Amino acid sequence: MLTTVFFDLDATLVDFGPAAWRATVRAVCRRLAAGTPGLDPGRLADRYVARYVARARAAGPGAQHPPGSIPAARTVWLGLWRQALTECGHPGLAGAAVEAYIDQRRTDYALYDDVLDTLAALRGNGRTLGVITNGPGDAQRAKIAATGLTRYLDLVVISGEVETAKPGREIFDLALARAGRSAADACHVGDSLATDVAGGAGPPTWAPRSG
Repeated sequence: MLTTVFFDLDATLVDFGPAAWRATVRAVCRRLAAGTPGLDPGRLADRYVARYVARARAAGPGAQHPPGSIPAARTVWLGLWRQALTECGHPGLAGAAVEAYIDQRRTDYALYDDVLDTLAALRGNGRTLGVITNGPGDAQRAKIAATGLTRYLDLVVISGEVETAKPGREIFDLALARAGRSAADACHVGDSLATDVAGGAGPPTWAPRSG
């Protein structure tokens, strides 16, 4: 009997893809340039995107960091904004840039149209709901809070906060343990064949004790 449904977060519940992210970066750059004579918002946006993409490519596909060692998103973003602003001649704006970036992201996060109705229906049927996601804890929890997902979720497991990451089977087992459910009673919904489908389909190593 299906009692528990876990979801991936990005590109499954939250619709914040490359186009939306780039629009967010451009909006931040316009905000910064509005109060900074001589700062070209287009050039700054290009430099930030280039720095961000270079970092992602250097990390390679899949998990960006070893499990349990993912740095806070704010720390990473601050470093990237400082690099981009240094190239544009305004390194002193890095602190203001990361705060504006966090604020703008919070505004721009969106859910897919059918998400809330689906979650409400599942909860109405008495199912336990959770999220299993890779990424920094601060960034992922901000998405959950900003989009109103918190009130629908019984648990959230984020790789940046634990010692494992998708597609490793351990993060799915950890979620099952926290829910007090067995794999036979649960399913995982996600967009990635590599991390969600392959990871979630692996043989479970944990089951609740009977009695």
